[in-house]
Amino acid sequence: MLSPDSDRALESSEQDEFGFAGIARKLAPSLIAATESDGMVIGIEGPWGSGKSTMLNLLRKELPALNAPNLHIISIAPWLIGDGSSLVRTLIEAMADVLDTFDDATSSRWSRNKKTALRYGNLLRNYAAKTGRGVAPLVKLAGLFVPMAAAAGEGLDMGAGFLEKFGKAPTDADLKQAISERLKSLDVRFLVLIDDLDRLEPAQAVEVVRLVRSVADFPKVAYVMCYDRAVLAHALQIGLDVTNGDLFLQKVVQLTFAIPLPEPFDLRLSLREKSLAIYSEVNKRPPSSEELDDLRLAIDREGQGLRTPREVKLVLNGIRFAYANLAEQVYFPDVCRINLIKILNPPLYVWLEKYLSLRSVLVTGDAMIEEDERITLGTELKSLLPSSDATSIRSIWGLRRFIPTVRSADQPKDTVFDNESENEKRIMFQRKRLASPQHYRFYFALTGPKTVLTDAEYELLIDVAARDDLGQLKATLIDYIHKPRPLGKSWFEYIIDQFDYSQWQRLTAKQIRGMVLGISDVMQEMLMTADHKRPSMLNIGQKAEDSVREGLKRLRHLDPAIMTATLHTLWRDTRSLGWLVGEFYRKELQYHGRVGDRAQPEQLHALTGEQLDAAKPVLESRLAHPQTRLELRDTPHLPYFLFGWLEMSGKDAPVEWVADYTRDDANFVKFLLQMRSWSMSDRVYYPLRKANISTFVDWDQTLQRLGQIEAGEISGAIATDIAEIRQAIGEGKERGD
Repeated sequence: MLSPDSDRALESSEQDEFGFAGIARKLAPSLIAATESDGMVIGIEGPWGSGKSTMLNLLRKELPALNAPNLHIISIAPWLIGDGSSLVRTLIEAMADVLDTFDDATSSRWSRNKKTALRYGNLLRNYAAKTGRGVAPLVKLAGLFVPMAAAAGEGLDMGAGFLEKFGKAPTDADLKQAISERLKSLDVRFLVLIDDLDRLEPAQAVEVVRLVRSVADFPKVAYVMCYDRAVLAHALQIGLDVTNGDLFLQKVVQLTFAIPLPEPFDLRLSLREKSLAIYSEVNKRPPSSEELDDLRLAIDREGQGLRTPREVKLVLNGIRFAYANLAEQVYFPDVCRINLIKILNPPLYVWLEKYLSLRSVLVTGDAMIEEDERITLGTELKSLLPSSDATSIRSIWGLRRFIPTVRSADQPKDTVFDNESENEKRIMFQRKRLASPQHYRFYFALTGPKTVLTDAEYELLIDVAARDDLGQLKATLIDYIHKPRPLGKSWFEYIIDQFDYSQWQRLTAKQIRGMVLGISDVMQEMLMTADHKRPSMLNIGQKAEDSVREGLKRLRHLDPAIMTATLHTLWRDTRSLGWLVGEFYRKELQYHGRVGDRAQPEQLHALTGEQLDAAKPVLESRLAHPQTRLELRDTPHLPYFLFGWLEMSGKDAPVEWVADYTRDDANFVKFLLQMRSWSMSDRVYYPLRKANISTFVDWDQTLQRLGQIEAGEISGAIATDIAEIRQAIGEGKERGD
């Protein structure tokens, strides 16, 4: 079942799924009857892949079974033969061989002298030589085409009987009339089966038409031609330079039989049955009831456009090719969906690949999508899916069933990159759906996006997070901080962005505990890597704080006991003390209304009031330790930490620490550099604001001391630092300081 289908026409009725064998049995007697006429051309019509070649193969088996006397079946394939001259030769040689047997059997009855008898087999060959364009020169090749050509010479003299019959050099019309009379007199019939006319170039198609309606239009010869009417008519229109190829085809074909469309749902039922067999073979089990229902929905909806058995084969080949090696990375109903779209609506397939790739980098935060791009994508989508009927597969609402970020809207820009619910995010990721930014690329390129964690990497991360010893988790996270990533963000930034509400909802209590403690512990190292060339990194502390708060909110409801143990470890052992106080704890103080005017509803609190109060003495005890006070001098994002400390403990403790820290001039300069904030307009600015400094040291004394240091003997490095501080003070004044 996993081997690709070569899409060859069926050879036997045992393989027939769509009733072609029964049709062939009913059609065969009518074709035999057509050979009694003065010459007829019958067309078996159908689009590519509808089963015309299969029908012809089954007819080849049915026709001999009817035992029609003296019926000779000739099969020719113009697409394989190539040129028109060889086509004429193939047909005429087969007919001539039959006439030879009649010439041998009856020559004594219609000629007094066998040597002067007119050989109609050779007469037919001579006719082919004269009418098959470009063939006559071949007769010079010593009997390769006409056996007696070498003896007869270039005149193709067929013996004395020739002259007795015609009394002159015969014209093409004379030869054709003689052959026609001979065929009428004989009890012999020919049924010529011609396949693949719709594959021919225009000039070749014209030669076939010339053959069946002019050159070899004989009595008792019926032609059965298989073709796609629209394709052949177009080829004739070009090859003959006529205005209406279809009208011309009507003059050629006297009787047509259209390959019937399969009965409603036959193609979809066949696709469903074989798709399920593929799933079961790969997974060694049947699909779950949920997968089965979605598979049925996918095939019933996206499969509405199926018209031919070939389309079913092409879809199945796509499923076979991809799924066997990707079963762990994709969702099977979506594999069926995207392969149906690829075959039945290629422009939509191309659009989806582009859209989902852009959405992936948008979700990871690696790029922004400009409005012009949104308008272009939305306009294309509205053109591809114009229906306003929500139940139609040609509507955007139909696509939204499995790509939830598109929607029907009046403005093109509003049809794309719509918000999705947290539940939709969770489902798309967990089931590895086509709409998942982490998995979409598997459906198009057999490999995942380079900018996301693989499923294996993600599973390893949350697996080590569930362990009691978090050493490996912290080492892994630190590695992700420094590991190069194809786009701007570090892998750690990407992980923080991905651990939103929906991601935390998927984890167990132990996994949440591990990720909360792991992220919190390595934040200092992450913040230390933020440099002035990467302003986007400067808000990573806030992003991490938001993510950890979501994790704790989930843990508080999931397992209160593990929540209590997690907080105990967080306050006591987390190494990123500056981030913990300055960003995480400070935000909770604000949300509880303890400081500022940013109080939030209780459902937004990560901690209860009791938990918030319990943390304060533990954190203050750590901040009072002499070694910790020294280490705080290298705290990244120092203003966040100092204001967080101030809001937690009051002004005295942080002011005392700053005074102790800045006693040394070098540390004083370092402190001023650390206290710069940042803003961005035409470029990134790092202003030093008076309000930030004067909260902890007197502003006028700060300027006076800076001037004294500058006037003294200082190193080049200190001079450079002071120049940066002067620029920062100027930028701060420009912005209202």
